[in-house]
Amino acid sequence: MGAVRQDVATLGAGWNKTLLNYALAMRALDQLPISNRNSWKFLGAMHGFDEELWRSEELIGGTDPVPADLTNGTYGDQCQHGSWYFLSWHRGYLATFEAIVAAKVKELTGDDWALPYWNYLDASNPDARKVPAAFIADKLPNGDPNPLKTYPRRPGLSILQPGRRDAFSLAAVQENDFIVGKDGSIGFGGGITGDFVQFGGWTGDLENNPHNTVHRLIGGYMGDPRLAGLDPLFWLHHCNVDRLWEAWMNTPGKTMTRDSRWREGPADRPFLMPALGGADPGISFGGADTLKGGKFHPTYDDLTKGTGLVPGGVAVARVGMGPSHQQSVEPIGANASVVSVGSTAASSLVTLEPRATAAGVAAMGATTPGQTVTRLYLALESVRGNAPAPQLDVYVNLPDGADPDAHPELHAGNLTLFGLNVASRPDGRHGGNGLGYTLDITDLAQRLQQAGGFDPTNIRVTLVPGEHVSDAQPITVDKISVLKRVGTVS
Repeated sequence: MGAVRQDVATLGAGWNKTLLNYALAMRALDQLPISNRNSWKFLGAMHGFDEELWRSEELIGGTDPVPADLTNGTYGDQCQHGSWYFLSWHRGYLATFEAIVAAKVKELTGDDWALPYWNYLDASNPDARKVPAAFIADKLPNGDPNPLKTYPRRPGLSILQPGRRDAFSLAAVQENDFIVGKDGSIGFGGGITGDFVQFGGWTGDLENNPHNTVHRLIGGYMGDPRLAGLDPLFWLHHCNVDRLWEAWMNTPGKTMTRDSRWREGPADRPFLMPALGGADPGISFGGADTLKGGKFHPTYDDLTKGTGLVPGGVAVARVGMGPSHQQSVEPIGANASVVSVGSTAASSLVTLEPRATAAGVAAMGATTPGQTVTRLYLALESVRGNAPAPQLDVYVNLPDGADPDAHPELHAGNLTLFGLNVASRPDGRHGGNGLGYTLDITDLAQRLQQAGGFDPTNIRVTLVPGEHVSDAQPITVDKISVLKRVGTVS
């Protein structure tokens, strides 16, 4: 691809040319019927679609027909989450969207156009977390209604404001491996899903945070995967997530998968994007098409600011665990029953295998090349609920009745469960399997051990409800376990 994607913060304040052209193109595309494969609504429905919901939101008229290729497994409901296809599918989606918008900009103004990214994690920019002004302005420069503000967001949204325990971060880039283990339960990219599954099992580190967190913080349509692609901010957010992946792949010490299943994409339902103009047969692709030399590989102006990485520079400081395929992941303990979280916190005891746990803790501090090194992870499996993007805080060994805010040292992590509503529907194509998450608790376990508070026979896990969790919208977790990841210091 020839166009260079730039940080929206560097393009000029307010209605710079890039965002004004974006607004003009969006307005024109949003006026096209959903039956047009290049229309705004068709593109949004490719990410997620629910006819009843869309009609209730008046996105489709009461008697307007829905194109068959949005409901017959061709173009609609393609987004990949909880899967190692998360990043590759969204990259193809971004590239297709960018080409369609750029063509419309060219038609309307004669200008060239590339999709900008919202670099909300750029510590060098004090205004990085502010929503770009063009997206919250009421009017275009000529006084017309602003199309970039058409679809609902969190009321009063002007800046991304995480709460006390749910800061979005760059912790994901510390992971060196795209996938680890037979199912990819641990890693940067997401769990292995051989067939097409819109919401699979294990959520990758980058998808968990910042991707999911930003979706929830923006709220409105962005907080529901069945509507998220309609918000113009969606595309700038995903452009930044895609840039983080590109920066990660270009950093020494990181290992991208070479698995042919990932490179080719799911065999049972190919990933398919509409061509310019919408003519058949469309554009099919796999992961290989999103890497260097592929038809969907992008170019960014910068891969350093706001990424926490130095692409092409020095190797990461974190101790390497050796080649991904030589590492092992095994469960060393689990709880005994389903955990249900409503308006109050819920705790569960995870019984551990003492010898395996003690050996794992002893190896956590290994730093000499050739030594066995271990990391411990908390795994939440088959997480289910009805809210589209609820939030949970996870604590280890929090005393019964204690205030979570008084014990930040016991905080294992924060989860935004984006798409939980879709992944939990028993009548959906996902079978109601829910979602899965892993949290690295190595540093926490070391702190507990040093303080004399780590029991190798069990740990107490407490789930604290956050936004969109209540007795009316509870969350259940089928299983909580501890995984031991073993490698050799490299």
